[in-house]
Amino acid sequence: MDNALEIVKSMRVKNKIKREVSEVERRIRDNRKRIELLDNLSTYIKDNMTTTEIMGIIQSMKSDYEDRIDDFIIKTAELSKERRELNKCIKELMQTNQQNENNK
Repeated sequence: MDNALEIVKSMRVKNKIKREVSEVERRIRDNRKRIELLDNLSTYIKDNMTTTEIMGIIQSMKSDYEDRIDDFIIKTAELSKERRELNKCIKELMQTNQQNENNK
């Protein structure tokens, strides 16, 4: 019975991680769109618009978004690793549970 509870618990954690990965992937996509927006915006802003400061701000914002993307990519990798480890654990627990059932 303890094995069954552990399997259920592990499956719930696995599903939670899967949802988090989807959320992080959405954030990556959103931030990439923002980078594209800022790239497009910077092509429309010209020096005669007193843009020295504006261009600096745009570059800073772009850099921030790129940093966020990198952070999200790292988080996705960490979550994927945790999910793989849980899958392995669940598989082992299910095999043990199956063996216990067969021995009864």
